[in-house]
Amino acid sequence: MNDTNRILDLFNEKNSLEEKYFMPFLVCGDPSIEQFISMVKKIAPYIDLLELGVPFSDPIADGPTIQEANMRAFEAGINTKVALDIIKKIRTFFTKPIVILTYYNILIQGSETIESSLDNTLRRFKESGIDGIVIADLPIEEAGLALKYCKKHNISLIFLIAPTTTDDRLEKILKEAIGFIYLISILGVTGAREKVAQITKETIKRVKEKIKTRIPVFLGFGISKPEHASAVAELGADGIIIGSAIIDIIKRNLSNFSKMEQELVEFISSIKNAIKRSN
Repeated sequence: MNDTNRILDLFNEKNSLEEKYFMPFLVCGDPSIEQFISMVKKIAPYIDLLELGVPFSDPIADGPTIQEANMRAFEAGINTKVALDIIKKIRTFFTKPIVILTYYNILIQGSETIESSLDNTLRRFKESGIDGIVIADLPIEEAGLALKYCKKHNISLIFLIAPTTTDDRLEKILKEAIGFIYLISILGVTGAREKVAQITKETIKRVKEKIKTRIPVFLGFGISKPEHASAVAELGADGIIIGSAIIDIIKRNLSNFSKMEQELVEFISSIKNAIKRSN
């Protein structure tokens, strides 16, 4: 087993909750393999962790913006194997934690049993340089096998918590959580929103009150502006996750890659600066 887990190392080194973290979300290979690798290199100085979506034909948690990114990635030739090859290339220059967003069906293919498929797939994920995994369609009640093999390969299995998560389910998730908690800020699918919802404030407060250990809480879904990031950081979120607003920049500039990279750096650095000020 590989003993390195950059997520746990990051929070241990930084004494966990003494600063705020930023984790952008990109779909692996969007808009093309070469451009994607170049973008990661450009934004690397301004982020603390990186979340990558492995393109999937039926991404149930994602709104139209990320669904379109999935289609562009498929057109660029991305599948799970190619995505892992890209991550290996990123690992030649990127030393920060990488978290994968995927779906259970992707993890349980390739071997005769679910157990051996999970074991082999998660081993390949670890060898590629992945530190954490979000399985969007796997509830805590059915996560036993995934937890077993994630622990075997020292990958943090990151659970989603929504405003509708009951106290009973919340307790089960917090008992097993390793790395950080992924808090969904709003009801519904991913997508940029115009303001921070009241339900977001209430959910952060409820989850923070239940946490017994110093595990960070990252908040995503709907954050689209620096003032959003600053506001939720001040409400108690330890990390900010932004996907759709970043992918909107990619979509807007598909015909002008240099402008795309410039706008990405400007936006991502503005988010990081906004949460730095909220410490």
